[in-house]
Amino acid sequence: MSKTPNPITQGLRAVTRDPAIFLVEILWRWSFGILTCLLVVGVGLMLLGPLHIGHQWDMAVRSRDPQRMAQLIVAVVLLLGIKVIIIATLGVPLAIALIWAILSALGRFVTLKRLRAGLTSLRFGSIFALQLLRGFVGWFSFVLLLAATVGEMLIATRGPQPDLLLYYLMMLPSVILISAFWLTVNWYLSLAAIFGREGQSFRGALRQARQTVRQQRSDFAGTGFVFLLFRTVILLIVVAICGLASGMVGTAPQSYFVLLVVVSLAYLAVADFLYMARMAAYLALAAAYVDPAAGPKLVATSSAMPVENTSPL
Repeated sequence: MSKTPNPITQGLRAVTRDPAIFLVEILWRWSFGILTCLLVVGVGLMLLGPLHIGHQWDMAVRSRDPQRMAQLIVAVVLLLGIKVIIIATLGVPLAIALIWAILSALGRFVTLKRLRAGLTSLRFGSIFALQLLRGFVGWFSFVLLLAATVGEMLIATRGPQPDLLLYYLMMLPSVILISAFWLTVNWYLSLAAIFGREGQSFRGALRQARQTVRQQRSDFAGTGFVFLLFRTVILLIVVAICGLASGMVGTAPQSYFVLLVVVSLAYLAVADFLYMARMAAYLALAAAYVDPAAGPKLVATSSAMPVENTSPL
C-alpha cells in the first residue's frame, strides 16, 4: 500500500532541493527591511534635524533619568506640533505597508511559480491585491492599537492620580482582540495567495483558502504548530547565545554588537527558510486531500526529483 508522505518533511525537502525559493524570499524581505530603515531614518532626520536635539538626547540617555527623557520627548512633541506627529505616525506606517505589499507580491509571485511547478498560480495582479490588503490590515491594526493605547491612557489619567490597574485592565483585552483580528485575517490572506489558481480574483482565492482550511483544519493547525515550535526553539538558542556573551558588553562592546547583528541575521535567514517550508507543507496538505493516491504534487522540489508517493508493489 502507498504511504502518504509527511507534509512537514515534504515542505523542508522542497525548499532544500530548490534553494532559489529561499534566496528569493530573503531578497525581498531583507530589501524591505533596508528600505524601511532608510525611510524611518530619513523622516526622523527631516523632522528632528532642524531641532538640534542630538546632544540633549545623548545627555538624557547617559543620565538614565526617565523623567528627564520624558520631558525631552514632550518638548519635541510641542515643537513639532500635534498635526505633524499624527501625520508622521500614520503616514510612515502606511508608506511602509505599501512598500511591503509591492515587494512581497513580487517575491510571492516568483516563489509560487517554483513551488507550484506544472500548475498555474494566481496572476500577479491578484497576488498584489491580496498583499496590499494584508498591508492595509496591518496598518489598520496598528492604528487601532495606537488609538486604544492613547484613549485608555487618557481614561486612566482623568483622576488626580493615574490608575495603572485600570489602564492595564483595559489595555490587555484590547491588545488580545486586535492581535487576534490581525493574525486571523493575515493568515487567511496569505493562504489565499498560496492556494489561488490562475483566473481567480482575490475574492475567489480567499474563498478557496477558507474551504481548504475547513476541510483539514486540524492538519493545518498541527503543521503550523510544528513550524512555530521550530522557530521558538531557534529563537531560544539565539537568546541563549546573546545572553551567554553579554559579558562582552563591558570588555568588547563593538565585538558584542557585531555578534548581535550576525546572530540576528542568521535567525532571520532560518526563519525565512522555515516560512517557505511551511508554505510548501501547506501545499502538500492541500494536494494530498484532493488526490490522496497521487500525493502532494503541488510541491515541486526539482524537475529531476518530483515528490511522489511510493508506488504499491
